Amino acid sequence: MKFLWRMMLAMLAFVTGASSGVMMAEATNLPDAGKTNAGADGTGGTDGIATETQGRADGDSDFYMADVDKRIIKIRPMATPIDQISRYAKSSSCDSFEVKYYSVGTREIKCTTTQKVEAMSSGASTSLPVSDTNMFTLDDTIRVLGVKAVTNNKGVEYEEDDDNVPDLVLCVCGKDASTNLPTVYAVNGKMDTSSKQPILVPEIPSGTTLVRMGKACGELDVQTGRFNNIPMPETQYCQNFMIQVEQSTFDKIAKKEVNWGFSDIEEDGIYDMRLAMENSYLFGVKNVIKHVSKDGMNTWFTGGIWWMAGKDIEVGEWNEEEQRAVISDENLVDITKDLFVGTGIGNKRKILFCGSEMLSAFSKIKSEKFRLKDTVEVWNLKFKSWDTDFGEVLTIHHELFDVNGMSDCGFAMDPEYLSKKTHVSWARNVLDLKKAGIRRTDAVVIQEVACLYLRYAKAHARMRLAQAPVASGGQENDEDAGA
Repeated sequence: MKFLWRMMLAMLAFVTGASSGVMMAEATNLPDAGKTNAGADGTGGTDGIATETQGRADGDSDFYMADVDKRIIKIRPMATPIDQISRYAKSSSCDSFEVKYYSVGTREIKCTTTQKVEAMSSGASTSLPVSDTNMFTLDDTIRVLGVKAVTNNKGVEYEEDDDNVPDLVLCVCGKDASTNLPTVYAVNGKMDTSSKQPILVPEIPSGTTLVRMGKACGELDVQTGRFNNIPMPETQYCQNFMIQVEQSTFDKIAKKEVNWGFSDIEEDGIYDMRLAMENSYLFGVKNVIKHVSKDGMNTWFTGGIWWMAGKDIEVGEWNEEEQRAVISDENLVDITKDLFVGTGIGNKRKILFCGSEMLSAFSKIKSEKFRLKDTVEVWNLKFKSWDTDFGEVLTIHHELFDVNGMSDCGFAMDPEYLSKKTHVSWARNVLDLKKAGIRRTDAVVIQEVACLYLRYAKAHARMRLAQAPVASGGQENDEDAGA
């Protein structure tokens, strides 16, 4: 008889369409919805809430995550643009609160000399003091900017008044074991009388720019210097984001169904949760704490992507007359150059999240060429766009920068290298508090255990408007005098 009754209920649910809306949101990934052994705080026990083990259900969780994300992104997306983009970004499940990921770009291609290199008068090679000892390996060739070659490929020295003298080129032939500095010889330097070759390195000033070029291996070589830019592991922590929404029994949630089966109050709860998550995704600090208030239970805190950027860029110049930072055409060219050059990757679109002061400064650019004009809609967000010779920048106001006292700041992100890891995908767990004898309310706990991280740090940048210069003779000088 019980089996027949269940079959009738199932058929009724199918006919009335109850498989959509709320029931859909409670399917597959939701642990033990409707269990009644909640604790005194409404969340108790392990049966009434989503826990680490119960939150990962059997079946295709990725399908569930994708379907729920499609619905979440419709809830006030402009207020939480980073969370919004992350739901379109590369996403995958993980089986732990701790996430390990690998990030690798390209080796640096430019550095400088850290001290003067004395001219060689004899010998086969000399040590080259460089600012980045990991940039060069055996057989790399190096262009020395601003230092002219001495001898051409015919063994003849260049005339002093020759305007077509190339820069000096060096070749790495080893590494100093005591200092880890590369040892080099010249390709077009001074002529060595004993070897009859232009291998003697002329004087190189301190601070000279060195640019790495291709390897030049010997005729019989079968090996060369190893590529030393191995992917380095980094870690991020997932955070257990939760919110509990309650409503009295006399005003049932199901009576106010909107898209996705949410009542108005539940939709507001989701918005509140996303807003708080956005703050954590931006400025959170990675750590794990065992606090006495949680009986020594691990509480995981996710790190914010603000701290993951590999560049800091000052925007504009301080205008004393207007008492604000002003962005000129030349400034903007330099800003976009910093954003797109030297990242080690070739993507030509950046997203710029701005506080109100920074967006105001960009909006006041008078140049017709660089004004924010075009509206671009992507990820269900609306951006103002400008095209530069280096790439496209999509700009959007992010209110949380103002809330955090950073209205003059911005964050430039390459969306191709934003990744999301989900330990427990978005879940909606119903608590029957009335049946548990706690209070006469319907309660829903919404939960997601996830984190964001950025790969290729130099593809992202923290930005801040230029500040007023510090007045001379003030506190700074007093501190210097004390020091």
